[in-house]
Amino acid sequence: MGSFLQYFERKLITPQALIAGIKEYSKTVDESLIQKAFVFALEHHGTQLRESGDPFFSHPLEVAEILMGLKMDQETVIAGILHDTVEDTSATIQNLEELFGARIAKIVDGVTKLSRFESSSISGKQAENFKKLLLAAASDIRILIIKLADRLHNMRTLKFKKKKEKRRAIARETLDVYASLAERIGITSIKDELQDIAFQELYPEIYSSLKSRLQTIYESSEQIINTITSELYKLAHEVSEDCSISGRVKSPYSIWTKMNVRNISFEQLSDIMAFRIIAASTQQCYQILGNIHKNYLVVPGRFRDYISAPKNNSYQSLHTCVIGPLNKRIEIQIRTKEMHEVAEYGIAAHWNYKEHGPKSNKDGEQQWLKNLVKILENTSGIEEFLEDSKTEILSDYIFCLTPKGLLISLPVGSTVLDFAFAIHSDVGIHAVSAKVNGNTVPMNTALTNGDQVDIATDPNHFPSPHWQDYVITIKAKTGLRKILNGFEKEKLKMIGKSMFDDFFKRINRTVTEEEMKFIIGDLKFDNANAMFQALSNGILHMKDVLLSYKKLGHNIELETLADSNETTSNKYVLPIVGIKEANLIPVTCCFPVPGDKIVGLRSNDGNGCMEIHIKECEEVSRKLLGDNTTLLELAWARSAFDDKNRYLTKLAVTTIYEPGNLSKIADIIESMGAGIANLKIGEKFEGFVRLQLEVEVQNVAQLTMIISKLNEASFVHEVSRRCIV
Repeated sequence: MGSFLQYFERKLITPQALIAGIKEYSKTVDESLIQKAFVFALEHHGTQLRESGDPFFSHPLEVAEILMGLKMDQETVIAGILHDTVEDTSATIQNLEELFGARIAKIVDGVTKLSRFESSSISGKQAENFKKLLLAAASDIRILIIKLADRLHNMRTLKFKKKKEKRRAIARETLDVYASLAERIGITSIKDELQDIAFQELYPEIYSSLKSRLQTIYESSEQIINTITSELYKLAHEVSEDCSISGRVKSPYSIWTKMNVRNISFEQLSDIMAFRIIAASTQQCYQILGNIHKNYLVVPGRFRDYISAPKNNSYQSLHTCVIGPLNKRIEIQIRTKEMHEVAEYGIAAHWNYKEHGPKSNKDGEQQWLKNLVKILENTSGIEEFLEDSKTEILSDYIFCLTPKGLLISLPVGSTVLDFAFAIHSDVGIHAVSAKVNGNTVPMNTALTNGDQVDIATDPNHFPSPHWQDYVITIKAKTGLRKILNGFEKEKLKMIGKSMFDDFFKRINRTVTEEEMKFIIGDLKFDNANAMFQALSNGILHMKDVLLSYKKLGHNIELETLADSNETTSNKYVLPIVGIKEANLIPVTCCFPVPGDKIVGLRSNDGNGCMEIHIKECEEVSRKLLGDNTTLLELAWARSAFDDKNRYLTKLAVTTIYEPGNLSKIADIIESMGAGIANLKIGEKFEGFVRLQLEVEVQNVAQLTMIISKLNEASFVHEVSRRCIV
C-alpha cells in the first residue's frame, strides 16, 4: 500500500480534483458516481503495477485527467477511469452497466474492443487500414478520444519499457496511427505531443540535432515573429483593417517531415516560420497577396492559388513564400474566416488529402468534424452532442482481419467471398468454406467491422455462376467473370472438338498432327482451341474445314457433311460418334455426361455391345485386365451438347443430419437448372447422413457448377461423383 500512498502524495490526483476540474466547464457533475468509479477501479486493479513501478491504477487516473483537460463530459471521464477494468481485471460489462449505467458501459466496451485490434508491428498500408478500422469500429467518438488519451499516457511512460525494439514498435504505431487520428478529429494538442515523443524515440539523434539547432530560433522567435507580424500587419491593413495575423515556429517533427519529404537541408527549409492572414473577403485575400508580392521578393515555384482552384477536399487558401522582413524566408497563407474554419476544423478529408492525395468528400463528413471541433472548443451542449456522435467518416468501409491479423479494407455490404478475393484471386476462386469469428458461415454472409475471417480453399474447387450474385467488389466480380468465361470457353471448345471428331470419324478419316496444323493455319486461327470454339458458336462451319482439308490432296465430296447432322431427343441417350444407341450397355459406376473424357469397353465375343465410361473410371482398369475387352477412344457427337438434352448421373453427398437440409440441397440443384430424378438415404453417422442423388444435367460444366455450389453450403460436408449407397 506504500507505493499507492507515495503515488498520491507525489501526483496529488484525487476524485475531488477530477470533480473540481469537470465543474469548471460543466454544469452537470454527479460527484457520487465519480467517487464510485474511482473506488471500483482502485479495488479491481488492486496491487497491479506498471513497468514504471507506479500502481497500475495511476494509468486510468492519468487518462481521466487528460480527458478532463479536453473538457470532455463526465461520462467520458468516468469511462476513462474504468477503461481497463474489463480488459485487465475480473470486471464485466454487465458489472459496469449495473453500477454506472448502459451508456458508460457501452463506451468502456467500445474501448475494450478497440484494444483487441492494437498491434505493435504495423506499417505502411496496414497502418492506414488500422487507422480506418479504429475510426469505423468506434460507434461513439468518445471511444476514440479515450483511446487517444490512453495512448498519450502510455507514450509519456514509454521510457520505462526495457526493450528498445518494443519501444520503437509502439512509437512507430503511434506516429503512423494515433497521431494521425488525433489530427483527424481536431485534437491538435494530443497530436503534437504524440508526434514529439514518437519522433524522439524513433530518431533520437535527429531529434537532438534539430532541437539544438532550433534552440537559437526559439530564444529569439518571439521577437522575430512579432517584427514580421508587425510588418505584414501594415501591408494587410493597407487593404483592410478587418483582418488578423498570426505567426509560429514549427515543431521539430514538422520540420523534419518537410526536410525528409522534400529532400532538402535545414538551411534550405523555407517554412520554419509560418504566418497566416485572415481577411474579411475573397477579394481582400487577392489584394493583400498583391501588396505582399509588391514589397517582397517572391520565391519561385511556391505560389499556389487554392481559392480559384480548390483542392478536392474543398480546401481554399492562397499560399506563397517570400523573402520577407528581416530577410527571412517565410511561408504565408491568406484566407477568409470561413475558409480558415473549413481548412482548420471543418473537413474530415483534409487529413486524407495531405497524406494520401485527393479524395472526394460528403457534406455530412465535413459537418461532422466541424461540429465536433467547435464543441470541443466551446463546451456548451457537449453532453447532448457526444451522446449521439458517431464516427461516420468511414461509413462506406468496413475493416476485417485474417487469422494472422492482416487488415483487409472492403466496401460496406461486402461478403465473405469479397474478402477471399481481396486476399488473392486464387483464394476467392478456390474458396470452399469460411469461418467468421470462429463460426462456419455461407459464402454470401455480409461482413461487419472487426470480423475475423478464415477462408478454407481446395485447388480442385471452382466457383459457380451464382457466385456473381454474392460479391460487390470489382476485384471479385472481375475474378469470377474471368474464371467463368474460361468455363464457357472450355465448354465451347468441347462442343467444337466433338463436332470436328464426329465428322472425320463418320467419313473414316484420321487427321494427322501436321494436317491439323495446316487446317488451323489455313483457316487463320492461332490454335486448335480457337478453331473448335469458332465451330461451336457458328463462326466457322465444317464445310470450311472440309475445303481446307481437301487442299491437302484428299478427295472428299461436300455431300458427306449431311451425314454428320445427328440429332436426338431422348434425354438418356448418349450421342457418341459412330456408336448406335442400341449397342450401348448401361453402366452403374461413373455415369458419364457430355464433356467428360470417355472411352468404350467392347466385348470381344462378337455381339458389338459397348460400355461407355469416364476415362478415369476404376472399372476401366479392372476390366482391361482380362483378354475379352477392347478399349476404344470415343468422342461426343455434336448433338450431345444440345441445351434441350438432359443426362442422368449420380452424386454422393454427405450432409449434416438436420431437418430441412434435404430440401436445401434440392433447391441448390434446381437453382442451377438441373433436377433430381431419384434420391436414396444411406448411412447415418456422427450427426451426418450420406445421400445418393440421381441428377439430370446438360453437361459436365453444369455438373461441376452444381458440385461447387453444394460444397459451398455450410451444412454439406462432402460431394463426389462416387456411388456410395
